[in-house]
Amino acid sequence: MNIFDFFRKKSTAEARPELAVSGPVTEKQITIDNVSIHAMPERFRNQADKMNSAKIVGLTIIAGGVAFLIIISAALYYFLFRPPSATETAEVTEPTLTEQLEQVEAGTAPESVAPATTTPELATLPTDESLATTTATTTPEAVSEAVAADLIPAADSDSDGLTDKEEGLLGTNSLIPDSDGDGYADGAELLNLYDPASRGKLTDNPTIVSYENKTFSYNVLYPQSWQESTNGGDDSVMFKSADNQFIQIVVQPNAARQTLDQWYVEQLVVSAVKETDRVSGDSWQGLKSRDGLTLYLMDDKKNYIFSLTYNPGESSLLEYPNIYQLLIKSFTLK
Repeated sequence: MNIFDFFRKKSTAEARPELAVSGPVTEKQITIDNVSIHAMPERFRNQADKMNSAKIVGLTIIAGGVAFLIIISAALYYFLFRPPSATETAEVTEPTLTEQLEQVEAGTAPESVAPATTTPELATLPTDESLATTTATTTPEAVSEAVAADLIPAADSDSDGLTDKEEGLLGTNSLIPDSDGDGYADGAELLNLYDPASRGKLTDNPTIVSYENKTFSYNVLYPQSWQESTNGGDDSVMFKSADNQFIQIVVQPNAARQTLDQWYVEQLVVSAVKETDRVSGDSWQGLKSRDGLTLYLMDDKKNYIFSLTYNPGESSLLEYPNIYQLLIKSFTLK
């Protein structure tokens, strides 16, 4: 025996242990009808299955990697480009004018929020025929109501509740909060139907006149200098200022005989009536629109719906919000 053959066989066995264990590769020979058929050895038959398994594992790893990359990319996009949440927006959004006014009236406004106008402390006006002459000490009812977001109150130089143009209409002093010196601010007097220019009723002021609608049986006060006109009949009446702002009263039949609440919910497409939207007069109950620029009211017999609307025209300034309130306060159904 050649010693070199011995070491050569040993190294081969160590390098290929499966050969050392399995022994020499022999083909299977099957004889059928004297015909010899050579078959592949058993251990070579599973090589294709092993290759297929390796492919499946490889594809699984690749698919998992792609899915992982997609998830990571989506997460990065969300955190880098996502829009701010409602909470985050609220933290950086300044309150609207209406919200500021509500906060000031409720006493919850932060120090950094100041009201658009300031009203001096005043006493609530008496309901009898005469006005007290003592110094006012309490705050009157608010003059302004919720307004559309793109409209703002006009200038009020003396902070008495009336705009400067309203003071010009009424003959009061736009630089003195109490023009007649009776202890009550001009705006508070107007809203209680007293004359801010003298110590009498508002009907004593020559700048204010009464309009009577005989067709629909109502009366209302309005500025004498404003143009009064009808549009097609007494069911639509307009009171127009020189600068083209106007207040319109429209009457329409209540054909379905609905209550005011039912009509309001249906026509304005709201889920329910808010108690804060209710307004009452001596002879009627009404509901105001959410922007505060229209009042809907109904007569006791439910025959008609009356709409009182303040339209500032092309201006973004509400020059006559208290004149509008005057029409509402003085509106009387017979």
